[in-house]
Amino acid sequence: MTEEQIAKTAQSCFEGCPTIVLGSGASMPHGLPSMGDLSTYLCKNLETYGKAESDAWLLVKTALASGDHLEAALEGKTLPASLLSKIVGLTWRCVNEKDKRLLEDAASNGDFSLGRLLVRMFSSTHSEVHVVTTNYDRVAEFACNSKNVLFQTGFAPGYIQTWESTGRLRMMHGSKAARVVKIWKIHGSLDWFRTADDRTVGLPVFELPSKDHYTPLIVTPGLNKYEKTYEDPFRTTINGADAALKNASAFLCVGFGFRDQHIHPKIIERCRERNVPTVVLARTLTEEAKDFLKSKAGTNYLGIERSGIGSRVYSPTAPEGVDVTTPDLWSIDGFNNLVL
Repeated sequence: MTEEQIAKTAQSCFEGCPTIVLGSGASMPHGLPSMGDLSTYLCKNLETYGKAESDAWLLVKTALASGDHLEAALEGKTLPASLLSKIVGLTWRCVNEKDKRLLEDAASNGDFSLGRLLVRMFSSTHSEVHVVTTNYDRVAEFACNSKNVLFQTGFAPGYIQTWESTGRLRMMHGSKAARVVKIWKIHGSLDWFRTADDRTVGLPVFELPSKDHYTPLIVTPGLNKYEKTYEDPFRTTINGADAALKNASAFLCVGFGFRDQHIHPKIIERCRERNVPTVVLARTLTEEAKDFLKSKAGTNYLGIERSGIGSRVYSPTAPEGVDVTTPDLWSIDGFNNLVL
């Protein structure tokens, strides 16, 4: 496969103004923790209290020790509410520590390949770009800021941000509607909280507020994930993400493992309906991602992962993948080099 052939599919994806899907693999190049890092952090720092917590956490640790990833280790287990609260708090701290460091770097020398891509996507008639992400961190927001691109996550601007579930909030540039990246954070965000009197607020903080007054609104892996999503802000956010996925004219998936039932069924449905151009980038494609590409992505796709010092490219003509010598094609930088 030649780079020209690869670039042709990548270009058709870019020209379709893709809905961008970000998984944890999109944040890891910025120093954010992987699911494996989070598992290690939880095992090292979580302290149980009482038999119920100890027994439940032992089941999780046993599953992790036997090789399950964190999502699988937590899936289907009924954990005490007190243990869930500890997992949420530690998850927040683990991700926040790296997120705070990234903000400091971004403020001093912010250069985000995602930012470069987004600003070029607005060099067109498009007024909105949709980003759907499972990540709690603020990489997408920092990327927008790095290029002075406006974004919305569902909250009104300010220090104490109110939740705008109606979708009526509009940003204006002069007399015209501003071009905006709509970031659908379906598992919540580090700066989303539930107050003690049951309000949803956004607080741009980097220290966890008192748990007596604020509960982080992040959905950790496992059964709790599906319970939480019936409530706002998750319900509205997932509905917005669903619409973005259902109406997508192309997909660019970055570091997404195709293990989230809120997202990948919609991508499959759209690919089957419209055969939209789809590019999946990851340092290492999961088996689920490879299965999607091989049997569910239609006939207009690329999957790219790292292979040695080069890249391995999956396409309809090479469903088992073929190695190419071009390095870093699997990254957003590599994608940008093909299309910008």
